[in-house]
Amino acid sequence: MNNNAFKVGIYLRLSKDDEREDESQSIRNQRDYIMSYISEHNLVLIDEYIDDGVSGAIFERQGWENLIRDIECGRINMVITKDTSRLGRNISQSLYYSTEYFQEKNVRYVAIADNIDTFDKNQNTDMLMFKAFYNEMYVKDISTKIKATLNSQKRNGKFMGGIAPYGYQRNLPIDKHELIIDEEQAEIVKRIYNMFISGIGVKKIANTLTNEKIPIPSIQKNLNRGVKSSVYGIWTERTISDILTNPTYNGDLTQSREYKVSYKSKKRRKNNKNDWIIAKNACPAIIDKETFNLVQNMYSKNKNRTENSREYLLRGFLVCQECGHTISIGHTTWTCNGMKKYKNICYCNYYKKFSRYNVCTPHKIDYDELENEILKDIKKKCKQYLKISNFEKLLKKNDEMTKLRIELEKELLKVKKNINLQTNYVDNIYKDKLKGLIDEEMFKRQYNNITTETLNLKKKANKLETKLYILKNKAANKENVRYTEIIKEYLSLKKPSKQLLSSLIDKIIIDEEKNVNICYKIKPLY
Repeated sequence: MNNNAFKVGIYLRLSKDDEREDESQSIRNQRDYIMSYISEHNLVLIDEYIDDGVSGAIFERQGWENLIRDIECGRINMVITKDTSRLGRNISQSLYYSTEYFQEKNVRYVAIADNIDTFDKNQNTDMLMFKAFYNEMYVKDISTKIKATLNSQKRNGKFMGGIAPYGYQRNLPIDKHELIIDEEQAEIVKRIYNMFISGIGVKKIANTLTNEKIPIPSIQKNLNRGVKSSVYGIWTERTISDILTNPTYNGDLTQSREYKVSYKSKKRRKNNKNDWIIAKNACPAIIDKETFNLVQNMYSKNKNRTENSREYLLRGFLVCQECGHTISIGHTTWTCNGMKKYKNICYCNYYKKFSRYNVCTPHKIDYDELENEILKDIKKKCKQYLKISNFEKLLKKNDEMTKLRIELEKELLKVKKNINLQTNYVDNIYKDKLKGLIDEEMFKRQYNNITTETLNLKKKANKLETKLYILKNKAANKENVRYTEIIKEYLSLKKPSKQLLSSLIDKIIIDEEKNVNICYKIKPLY
């Protein structure tokens, strides 16, 4: 086939990575280089196809797709590139086109700088395979280096994304790596947090914002990505959840929440929380840390709740002592004498799922009775806390505080010495028993008296330690003030909200004997 029979299409591609490598890779220089070859070989140029700023790792490129279309319709039967890397840097795709597709379509492919010509019968495919491998390794290496540089910048508190998180905007043109608050969007973020704290579920929050026709983040950011589905513009549960769990909103800039599955793919997946890159206090906060932490606590306890599930005050707080899994709450109904009855019941979730494997026991308990007893216990502890906290009113001056602290420490030391003495007494009477100086009945009587005295001393020591704790932390202990306010609010209500309960307790542990252990957040009552 003579050269006049070839209808040439030249393909020119440049990516940002190539710009870093060499100025000679520019579109203009590629064109000049190829045109010299065409002139020297008396070839007929039909058209040129350009992808400027497009990675070679993917073949979804407009210029490339136009070239393939013209091959299919017979407009061109020869493709020329400056070198094989211009064709692409994806080994499987590059080899497919250069060794299979072009041959099937009887298309001649020439990569000038690499001395590749598929119509040269003296060449084999070894060089093409080597070049394809090298080209992909290059883009992989560049991708790794760029990722390392970006992650380093992220750890230093610089925002490295193109689109700011909802509620923020980039501080353009001053510093594109700095986030500033977008007041309009920030108000929606605050509202989402307040709605969740008040007990409104994620789905209901999303529906409320949709019904009020509040623009979704992608619309407010003027993004125009992908194909718009019939539900475009509707707030989703995932969007609300992402906003509620993003530490950026409390000032800790969080990046790498998603990752690309491969340097050759645009597909992204959610990253493991441990792999997030968080820079503390690196951006302005929309939500204060106390509110954010409260929301995380509430979210973790309600993330598996379905929209149709009943609302129970203790849902998310109950934990099985034996297996460590959650204790679920459900209800059962039955008919008795024509009357429909129902009861709310707690049971170990792990046992319910895998009961046939004997992994745990039911831990079955009446929920309503449990809730009443727990609320009574919390109220009792709260009153105790306030009573102990009132002890602070006696501490008006520093010298009085110091004097009282010394007295308490002396008294505590004395009590602890007495506890040690009681222990020695037990050892002594045990030796007397072995020597036959006292009989078994006298040993038991003395042992019981010593044990009772020791328990009383330990209770006294605990009270003294509690008072000392409050005294030593009085000056800077804002936590006590906050808990005092929470407790007063709790005591004023007939039934607390889940938000208030989350402020007071961490979890409630139930064992198979139905014993209940409430883990309080109030430090003196741990």
